[in-house]
Amino acid sequence: MPLSSPDRLRMRFELLDTDGSAVLTSADFALYASRVCRVLGVPAEAPKAGALEEGCRRFWEGLAAAADRNRDGQVTFEEYSSFSHDDSWFAEHGEAYAAALPAVCDLDDDGLIERDDFLGLHSAAGFPLSYSTKLFSDLDSGGTGRVNTACFTEFLRKFYTGADDLL
Repeated sequence: MPLSSPDRLRMRFELLDTDGSAVLTSADFALYASRVCRVLGVPAEAPKAGALEEGCRRFWEGLAAAADRNRDGQVTFEEYSSFSHDDSWFAEHGEAYAAALPAVCDLDDDGLIERDDFLGLHSAAGFPLSYSTKLFSDLDSGGTGRVNTACFTEFLRKFYTGADDLL
């Protein structure tokens, strides 16, 4: 079942709200990076963990600068929904995140993400299992049980910037 753009907007906000406080803060992005690494068994001192932390930090800083209208250090859903993750914004603030996330999931550095690692990432992020398994199946175009990291990076770009319906 395709995910409409308005539904994806709500889903993105809820996924970024890692602590469930109904607002986005820098703590949500730090918690997300540490949670993903913990679930995947990536040590906090590993370069991949550092790259994900940095990608999340840059994403938050760009989001706060663009969407936190009252400069209170929080982004509400109203602020988030009035902000557009366009391609130029994402290239500057989201690209490091979009590259680091697939890399941290590629535990053996072969350019491919195993199914269990993909589902572990999505579980840590709070995605519904039905969505995650369908997405994995769609991204695993060769039926190999693995997803190419470049393919996943491109999906993340579309997830955050695309206006079209998306799985």
